[in-house]
Amino acid sequence: MNALDLRNPGLRDIFRMGVRRVYAYRMWTYLGVVQVFFQLLLLRAVWEAVYGDRDAVDGIPIETMVTYLTVVGLLNFIIYPGIAMEIGRRIDQGQVAVDMVRPVGFVRQMLALELGDSAGRWILLVVVVPGLMVFGSLSPPSPGAALLFLVSLVLAYTVSLLIWLLVGLSGFWLMHISGMRGLIGMASSFLAGAMIPVWFMPGPLRVLVEWLPFQAINYLPASIWVEQATGWEVWRALGLQLFWAVVLGVLATWVWSRAQRRVVVQGG
Repeated sequence: MNALDLRNPGLRDIFRMGVRRVYAYRMWTYLGVVQVFFQLLLLRAVWEAVYGDRDAVDGIPIETMVTYLTVVGLLNFIIYPGIAMEIGRRIDQGQVAVDMVRPVGFVRQMLALELGDSAGRWILLVVVVPGLMVFGSLSPPSPGAALLFLVSLVLAYTVSLLIWLLVGLSGFWLMHISGMRGLIGMASSFLAGAMIPVWFMPGPLRVLVEWLPFQAINYLPASIWVEQATGWEVWRALGLQLFWAVVLGVLATWVWSRAQRRVVVQGG
């Protein structure tokens, strides 16, 4: 799997197509924004009920919890890879056979398209961020924590993108990936700490989560923002994210090398 280089004219065109596609199907994009706000409202209501009249649970103040949920909402908007759905669609329709004979590699095409989709949605942050401040709380972290959060955000996006790339590539064996997408979607939402922070999970479940890559998507960057991870814990969090980015990247490269043998292209 060659490196993605947007200096390539073909990849630049695909990137632009991804940006334009976001606004060609703008209603779907707007519904995604509404979903982020709705999820935040629901989770905030649930956790405020859990806290009740208490100011803190297990040493976590309600203000920190609301900020954590708000940051997770922001992450869910920023990190929303549709690459698995795109690959699955192309496999279902047989378009992948044409994609694979193009001068630009198939995986690089999909990555460029995904980056374009993301860039198109990120423009809406001018609406999403104020909305999250109204429905939740985005108390700014310290300058140092903000810088570390940005590093963690890049790694979180990378880990999420690679996980969903692998889900998409599984279509070369499964043909239809809807079941796999649903399974990974549910696992990711829960095990990433999007609904329940890892610090509230019981011992055995917490150990399981810490052995999986999903926490790198929501929990680790959000915990850096609210400064529940400090000192050595921050560097450990960044190290875990980097570790999973490398492992998943190597795994995706290997899976793609195997997937190419599953397609036979005929024509002349």
